[in-house]
Amino acid sequence: MGAVLFGSKKHNKKKLKQIITFIFFTILFVLIENLILPNENQILNNTLNETIQSNTTVNETNINIVVDDIPKYSGQMVININNDVPYFKENEITTENFEYYSPLDEFDRAGVGFANICKYTMPPEGTKRGSISYKPTGWIQYLYGENNKYHLYERCHLIAWQLGNENNNRQNLITGTSQMNTAMIEYENLVANWIKQNNKQGKDFHVLYRVTPIYENENKLATGVEIEAKSVEEDGVSFNRFIYNVQDNFEINYRTGEAKLTNNKED
Repeated sequence: MGAVLFGSKKHNKKKLKQIITFIFFTILFVLIENLILPNENQILNNTLNETIQSNTTVNETNINIVVDDIPKYSGQMVININNDVPYFKENEITTENFEYYSPLDEFDRAGVGFANICKYTMPPEGTKRGSISYKPTGWIQYLYGENNKYHLYERCHLIAWQLGNENNNRQNLITGTSQMNTAMIEYENLVANWIKQNNKQGKDFHVLYRVTPIYENENKLATGVEIEAKSVEEDGVSFNRFIYNVQDNFEINYRTGEAKLTNNKED
C-alpha cells in the first residue's frame, strides 16, 4: 500500500511540473507575440497611424482653417486657401495606399476624410455604385420647380465614390447643396482623370487627397469644405480650395438645415 502511495505522489509532482512548465511557456509566448515581436498587421497599422496622426485628429484639435478664416460668401463658389498650397507635411507624403474617415463627432457630424488615392482605392472597372440610405445631419430635403423636379440637398461624399469606393458610409457623408456637390465633382474628376491617364503608362500613381468639412459651432450643416490634393510621384495635381455650401435663390439655416426659397427661377 505504501509503495502505491509513494508512486502516486511522484506522478503528481511530475504532472504539476509539466503544468507549471506549460503555463510558463504559454505566458512567454504571449509576451513575445504582443510585446517583443508585433505582427505584420500591427507594424502596418502603427506606420499608417504615424503617417496620418496629425490629420486624423485635425477635426478636433488642430484644423488647418476655421470658419473665422473664411470670407463671407460673396458670389464666388470656390476660393483658394493658403495661396492654393495644400497643408500636407513631409511625413504624410507616402506611396502607401490608405483611406481614413474620422469618427462622427458628438453632434453626429462627419469629420476629415483623408486618403492616398490610386488605382487600388478606386472602384474596379465595371463596378456599379449602390444606393445611399443614410441621412447626414441637416438633411431636410427641399423640392422645388415645376413638378418638384429640382432638389436643394445631396448626400455629398467627402472622399468621392469614384476615388475611394466608399458609398453608404456615414463617416464619409455630409449634407450639401447640389451646387456644392457639382463644384466638388470638378476636383474629384481632376484627380481621377490624372491617375487614370498616367496609369496608362503602366505606372501606379497616387494623389494625397483630404476633405475637411468646416462647421460653425454646433451647426448641423457645414459652411463648406476644404479640399486639398497633391500628386505624390510627379508634379501634376496640387490645390487647396474651399467650396461654399450655398445654393442660389435660397436662404439656408445652417444650424438646422432648414431652407427658404427666396426667388424661384427654376420653373
